[in-house]
Amino acid sequence: MKRLFILLLLLIGCFGLNAQTGLFNLSYAIPIEEADSLLALSDFYTPNINDNLVRYYPENSTFVEAILVFVEPQTRRIIGWFIKYSPDNSEEDDAYVLQTLQEMHGKNNYFDEETQQLIWFLSTTRSVHIMYADDNSLTVLYYDSYFPELFHLKDKKASRKDSETENNTLPEDSKPAPSAEDTR
Repeated sequence: MKRLFILLLLLIGCFGLNAQTGLFNLSYAIPIEEADSLLALSDFYTPNINDNLVRYYPENSTFVEAILVFVEPQTRRIIGWFIKYSPDNSEEDDAYVLQTLQEMHGKNNYFDEETQQLIWFLSTTRSVHIMYADDNSLTVLYYDSYFPELFHLKDKKASRKDSETENNTLPEDSKPAPSAEDTR
């Protein structure tokens, strides 16, 4: 009986960890070196891994423009990530991303009409936000409200050799809707 109870607790714990893993197999709290390896397996590269904001670009894909990985400075672990898809993607491509998110995080989500974001609350501080940027590209943000100061990108622009886009920053309206934790 005791073993069964311990096994059930371990299974519940595994499901909780699975909910914290998202697109591109990135997970909250993994070391940046592990994230770098995972993204390299998907043919993404970065010019610099030493920053608290690490920008990844696809080698050959036109489906994703960039992935920004937010890193906690002291532990060098991931606190969130932002995926900017190409504005040239079709509606079917965007629907595929949404379907993948629903399969990963469940169909229970919240639509914030004011910010036009679809949100999954993964924990009391962690959430996933999907919305369209000003250039009509789909964006996905894995956010942790415990570190709001590390998600501000107002004056930071990407420097990328041979970049087709001039501005690879978060869209102005991508700030996550406040969670119950933020409003206290």
